[in-house]
Amino acid sequence: MFSRFRFLLAVSVALFATVVSACGGGSGEPSTATPTPTPNPNMVRLAPSQDATLYEHDEGAIASSVSPTTFVGVTNRRERRRMLIAFDVTSLPANREITGVRLEMHMSKSASGAVDVALHRVTSAWAEGTSAASGMGGKGTAALAGDPTWLHAAYPDTPWLTAGGDHIAEASAVTSVDNFVRYSWSGPGLAEDVRMWANGAVPNRGWLAIGDETRQKTAKRFDAREHASVDRRPSLVVELAPLP
Repeated sequence: MFSRFRFLLAVSVALFATVVSACGGGSGEPSTATPTPTPNPNMVRLAPSQDATLYEHDEGAIASSVSPTTFVGVTNRRERRRMLIAFDVTSLPANREITGVRLEMHMSKSASGAVDVALHRVTSAWAEGTSAASGMGGKGTAALAGDPTWLHAAYPDTPWLTAGGDHIAEASAVTSVDNFVRYSWSGPGLAEDVRMWANGAVPNRGWLAIGDETRQKTAKRFDAREHASVDRRPSLVVELAPLP
């Protein structure tokens, strides 16, 4: 009789422990543990490999390559700003079809209302230098050797063929930019650029972002890859066809 009592007691204790655990411990509230998200096998998110701002300057001697911000558009002094940005796509799987591409960037300062910002495929080699504009970054700083500038793909010895950066005239994607939020650029042109870079059809020189340059005070500031907050840095999202 005593043995049977001990058995029933043990079963009751085990059942009680199971119920308490399911309810989130002794608090009487459900567990709030967040499940680990499952990675999407059909999507790859890439960080920029380099970025920089081109500052309009008669001598091409102003630059900023490693500042936490970049600029596009026209300032109140009627000086143009353009942004270079590139991504290393060599990690993309060679046996997967690219079905979509989305560039995401966070806009953090504006001199105007809504303006279109276009992405153009760059056609000449360039590299991120070492100059870093101080303060808000809008005025740039003295260019250092290797910096891209308005006149140079690499200061001071390698000029662009065209001032302001060599690029395809037709935009790969265009997005209207207004308030201080994260924006995305997408479309068939952007996806085709990445496909060509991935299969080696054309060299990967990245994109040149160009804002509204038809009037003054259209400048927009975007957070760059060096920004302290990871969630405000640019990223490239590549969508892949599911495996059969």
